[in-house]
Amino acid sequence: MTADVAAGYCGEKHVEDFLERVGTTYPKPRIVDSTRRKFWYRDDLDKAMNLGTVTATSGLGAKFRDKIREKRNGSAA
Repeated sequence: MTADVAAGYCGEKHVEDFLERVGTTYPKPRIVDSTRRKFWYRDDLDKAMNLGTVTATSGLGAKFRDKIREKRNGSAA
């Protein structure tokens, strides 16, 4: 995704704020076509924001994930 889309995906209000954090908070773009065309992968941004990593094993979120897992595996809920 381009810088403006990546900024919105990460919750930044301005593209400039996103670009200031690239290399520290956010990863550098994976594809650089030119100085103006840079592209980030969603997976890289997710890792930077710790999305997709489940650390909590209890609570309502865990119960919900367990129910979804049961439905996917074909077990009765």
